[in-house]
Amino acid sequence: MEGAEEAASWPLGFLRFEELAEVAAIEERLFPEPLDLPSLARLWLSPQTVYLAVRDGGRLAAYFGFQVEGPTAHVIANATHPDYQGRGLGHRILREAEPVARSRGARWFLGEVRRSNRRQLAILRELGWVEVGLCPRFFGNGEEAVVVWRCLP
Repeated sequence: MEGAEEAASWPLGFLRFEELAEVAAIEERLFPEPLDLPSLARLWLSPQTVYLAVRDGGRLAAYFGFQVEGPTAHVIANATHPDYQGRGLGHRILREAEPVARSRGARWFLGEVRRSNRRQLAILRELGWVEVGLCPRFFGNGEEAVVVWRCLP
């Protein structure tokens, strides 16, 4: 992972409201069904929602969003800006999200990943996430989802 040491030094913190436009732009580039700015704002404003961000100077390099309801931290999105992929940011933000989720009462992460998103599934496997099932026609375009789960240590 080229640049992993450098990326490990970039600050990680909570996503700021004014960064939602950057999130929307990244989603538009990466996801077949991106969340739009109004949807992101509604999520960000919800008290159950947590968005973490890694920044390179003033630029959003990666983010991870989830909602905590009871013992479950349900994943909204995990994305790395294309200019920063391959530097270990996906691994880093997922690992560092675990204590944040635990501090909010979560005991596990649960998410759905497009079956075609092999890169994300590989990252999750490396971090100990388990594929627990499939949801046929889960996404709007009819693609099935791989349901993934991670018990928080």
